[in-house]
Amino acid sequence: MKLPSVPRLRIQFVLPFTGLTGGNKCVLEYANRLKARGHDVWLIHDYPDIPFWKPRGFALTKLRDWGAWSWVNWFDVRVPVVRCPGLEAGYVPDADAVLATYYRAVPVVAKLPPGKGRQFNLIQAYETDWIEEKEFCDSTYRMPPRHIVNASWVGRLMWEKFRQPSVKVIPATSYEQFELRPGRVFRTPTRCLMQYHTLPVKGVADGIRAFEMAARAVPGLTLTLFGTRSTGLQTPHRVAGMVPEPKMADLYYDHDIFIWPSHREGLGTPCLEAMACQCAVVTTDNGGSEEFAFHERTALVSPPKDVEALATNIVRLAKDAALRRQLAETGCAWVRQHITWDLACAGLERCFTDDSLWKGPNSATGVEAA
Repeated sequence: MKLPSVPRLRIQFVLPFTGLTGGNKCVLEYANRLKARGHDVWLIHDYPDIPFWKPRGFALTKLRDWGAWSWVNWFDVRVPVVRCPGLEAGYVPDADAVLATYYRAVPVVAKLPPGKGRQFNLIQAYETDWIEEKEFCDSTYRMPPRHIVNASWVGRLMWEKFRQPSVKVIPATSYEQFELRPGRVFRTPTRCLMQYHTLPVKGVADGIRAFEMAARAVPGLTLTLFGTRSTGLQTPHRVAGMVPEPKMADLYYDHDIFIWPSHREGLGTPCLEAMACQCAVVTTDNGGSEEFAFHERTALVSPPKDVEALATNIVRLAKDAALRRQLAETGCAWVRQHITWDLACAGLERCFTDDSLWKGPNSATGVEAA
């Protein structure tokens, strides 16, 4: 597959903050990979000046400004991270493209003059699902920056609720980190894995209940919970806590079934990671999963909030070793071919250079897998 070439661009992403989230991780991957493709890329975030009479905060801020202390210490970021005391035009560098990556950045990006770059809103989920400023968040979807969405359901929502066109660009996962290891072993008893989260929309309580129902039918079935919010969790199940990025592949390969019980999900990058490591996936039909989870072909899929159906699918995979291996291998092959960073970055490049793409919901970039 030959990807189209584009001129060298100056691209800036606006971060909400520099801590670890799935959305920030995706943006940092985009930044690194667009730089590797020859573009000038940097990250900006709104972080106020610290008064000199607050010595510790003042010193840390200056060390970070000077590059002696990293703003991002959880990811190998290879582009500059620029602190802006405010996101007004006087602080924001000139560029060819500027991308808001969270709802609060959209109004300030919309006010920037043309020299700061063509304006885009990179939407990775329907943010109104979990924030309190619901009306304000919804208002940002009607603002001038053009929408780039990560999944079809987000594009449909933008069109049906806000009458806003969008272009769909699906981000990938790092297949260099989640390498394909030969001789994948599936264990008996079966080991299940699930990311822990406190947001109700993630459906973790459903996932735990479904697992416990399945465990009554499958002796020896175990569950491991991982993620930043699982640290210190009191539960009878195994807790892995926050696993360092280089160790995540080991975690996936050490388990057989990945459970993703979300009620509604932007995309579901952990599912892609698990599938890349040949975990058999049990997921809900949560929106994002429709991009890669095809029932009985690449995963087992059940309706959101249907705990019994989710439990039934866990039992099926735990008891049927042949089906477990088939779904794991088919899912792995499918995501590695169809959801890649090369395709995603080429899609973004088309967005930055072709204003005619925005024709309706989920307009195509013209860059697809072979």
